[in-house]
Amino acid sequence: MARLQMARSGAALVLIAAAATACSSDSGGGEAHPPSPAAASSSPAPAPTPNPLATSPAPSGDASAAAMSSYLQGLAKKDRFTGVALVVRRGQVLVRFPAGKADEAKKVPNGPDTIFRIASVSKQFTAMLVLQLRDQGKVKLDDPVCPYLVPTYIKACPTAWRPITVREILVHTSGIPDISEMSDFFTKLDQPTTTKEIISRFVNKPLDFKPGTGWKYSNSGYILAGAIIEKVTGKRYGEVLREQITAPLQLEHTGYSEGDPPDGWAKGYLSIGKPAGHINGSQANAAGGVYTTAGDMARWDRSFGANLVAPPATVKLAFTSQADCPSGGCLDSPSTGYAFGWLVDRLNGHRYLYHPGLLEGYHASNVYLPDDDIAVVVLSNVQSTDVNGIARHLAGLALKP
Repeated sequence: MARLQMARSGAALVLIAAAATACSSDSGGGEAHPPSPAAASSSPAPAPTPNPLATSPAPSGDASAAAMSSYLQGLAKKDRFTGVALVVRRGQVLVRFPAGKADEAKKVPNGPDTIFRIASVSKQFTAMLVLQLRDQGKVKLDDPVCPYLVPTYIKACPTAWRPITVREILVHTSGIPDISEMSDFFTKLDQPTTTKEIISRFVNKPLDFKPGTGWKYSNSGYILAGAIIEKVTGKRYGEVLREQITAPLQLEHTGYSEGDPPDGWAKGYLSIGKPAGHINGSQANAAGGVYTTAGDMARWDRSFGANLVAPPATVKLAFTSQADCPSGGCLDSPSTGYAFGWLVDRLNGHRYLYHPGLLEGYHASNVYLPDDDIAVVVLSNVQSTDVNGIARHLAGLALKP
């Protein structure tokens, strides 16, 4: 503001000086000539650039909005939905619906801006960070992973790991076994740890299949992706996330914590009335340690459509399937392929990109229909909540005229 005022004052002084000079330098020595119309009028100020991520309420009487509200109210009355659901269609907020308790013991309700752990939805952020670093020339997707990891995170590259590429760890075709399937994963979930220590738990395990020959979901690959991000930037994962994504996109309530999310976050429950065990964020790491709000999540989705998170070619790549899903779908969910942190599917003929997140008391589903600019976010702090089913139903309602 101060610079703007100074600039305006300076411009005024220049105009005054110019007028005075014109008067004193009149060659006839008679009366001064009036300034020309062009000199007297100033150029109109340029119109402000529209904010592509701005939102507004849906028009009164919108049928989709009414149907969504009725649907969610019905679920909440039957204790089938606890959390926050948000649907934004082309900038219009069709529904923003909080339900249930963020903290049952303290009787704190979930609100529109309650912070939730989003578990594996975090993979969307980690994958995009790698793609951004690729655009910056710091990472190549088809590079082998080991040179990025040795010696900082592992002493030597296992023979079986040598052909594994950065792309393969991001799209679950590396064959590296999933850390969350190991017997000590949940017993250690509440303990602080380091990326190096987590990697040590699976670095010497045999691969599930030869790299590039199959598909199996593996959180381990995203632990390695987080390590690569830290290695090539020389910064902690949370710092890179803030600098490259949350600050530029103004995701003010989104971040990564190696402990707990900020005050006011929703406590996790296995089911209503049954608290889940405590999660230390460092254990979830780059595979599942991000926290956010429904509003920030929808803004994140729509930043892809506005090409604000990355250039159009990179956004297209992020949404492009890199691996075919098994016959039952990736993660046993409706899908034909896995892109960079997104399951690829279609709903009523429309592109339907999403990712679920499930971890000890939390269940999340983040959906974006890029051709329709529809974002559907369902965040729950009750693990048993059918967030994927709820999100798909809401998306179907949003597609109705």
